[in-house]
Order: sequence, then C-alpha cells, then structure tokens
Amino acid sequence: MLSKSNRLNKHGSFAYVYRKGKRLSEPDVVLYFTPAKTARVGFSVSNKVGKAVVRNKVKRRLRAAVNCKLNRLRGCQAIVAANPSAAGKDYSVLDSQLEKLFRRAGLLI
Repeated sequence: MLSKSNRLNKHGSFAYVYRKGKRLSEPDVVLYFTPAKTARVGFSVSNKVGKAVVRNKVKRRLRAAVNCKLNRLRGCQAIVAANPSAAGKDYSVLDSQLEKLFRRAGLLI
C-alpha cells in the first residue's frame, strides 16, 4: 500500500496534473505526469472498465505495480489511468506496461 505522503488524492491535485501534465499511453494504461519534489501517484479507473469488483481488482494490481517501483521514482505527480482493456489483463502485463511508461517519461532512476 502506498503511504499517505505518496498518494495523490485531492480533486485539485488530479485536475492540475490533467491540465498541466504530459500524457503517455500503452494499450491498457495511460500515464499523466508533472515534475514535483516528491513522488505522488493517483489512480483513475472509470466505469467503462467494468463493475466495482473488476475496477477494484485493476486498481489493486496497478497500486501493487507502482508500489514496487516507488523507491526508484523521481519526484513527480502522476496519475495512472486504466483503459477498459485492462480488465482482462493480469498483473505481469500491467506491470510491464507501467515500467515502459515510467521509463519513456524519464521518471525512473
């Protein structure tokens, strides 16, 4: 689980990253990010992904993948958003796509 200092959870923070941030995408995951002093990550999974059980499962997988990379992340505010196709993917696929996105963004140390 992400610690409180690493969570992006205010509406204004999400709006700022969506408005001012850059966007990179993979088939199942989209990354929005802006530079910051510390690494803070938020998650967005819309109703298009599926019902609550499916959305929560996707969020848990994305959180676990980000948590493994957290100690290597540069300072940024990031939002990890799931596309509807992420519902059928397992952890390893989502993890590899997140790794690619963070590397392309230059956020991994």
